Amino acid sequence: GSYYKMRGNTYESIATVIGIGADGSEIDLQLTKDTALVLFHDNDMGAYTTCSGTIYENNLADIVQCQYNSLQQNAYIISAEDLFSRLPDLNNLYFAFDCKLDYNVPNYALYQSQFLRAIKSLCDKYNMSDHVFIEGHETFLAEAQQLGLSNKLFLSGAFNSSNLSITLSNSFAGLVTQTDDFELDSDSAHTKGLYLMAYAPYNYYLNLDAVRKDIDILQTDEPISILKEFNRFNYDYVIP
Repeated sequence: GSYYKMRGNTYESIATVIGIGADGSEIDLQLTKDTALVLFHDNDMGAYTTCSGTIYENNLADIVQCQYNSLQQNAYIISAEDLFSRLPDLNNLYFAFDCKLDYNVPNYALYQSQFLRAIKSLCDKYNMSDHVFIEGHETFLAEAQQLGLSNKLFLSGAFNSSNLSITLSNSFAGLVTQTDDFELDSDSAHTKGLYLMAYAPYNYYLNLDAVRKDIDILQTDEPISILKEFNRFNYDYVIP
């Protein structure tokens, strides 16, 4: 969660939230110049790490040397491959890939294809296609279908009639939206066989409000209270 001493998108934060009882994690994913997938949220590495520039301007070997600036030392940008290879019981976990696309690359069509092929390769290698959900805009998800990705695809945007129609017409699995971007009742999606994934609650009461909206997948910045609410918190786990 956002209050943990380790930054999100690090192995240390993801391993910890799984340790306390979460089913998995949402991660922000970007593509390097040599087509590796790495976990990072922002456009430029300069604000939060010892490196600078965009992810796509660098190769993986350079990026994994980038350390996060924080009170807790020795947390580095990691690859999705590194994350999957280190987590125990990986095939019992679930991940939402929030794909942070770089629209300034020289050849965007090639870049988008490389991004999706890298996801497919990773999921095939670790048998995780059924456990990795892909978030994105319509054209990105449509190409994922064309390239044969079998992951559940979630359209990003407000939960409204327009996006519901796009999701249905493309046979996507569902929608992913902020918890305060619900213009429709959840039954509007569920009666059509769609999933709802929501994000951004950062305290106990916002967590409960999201649950009352009858969502299927919750991404929360404050996981401890909601895990306790559902008797899912692992009290035996010692938080590092």
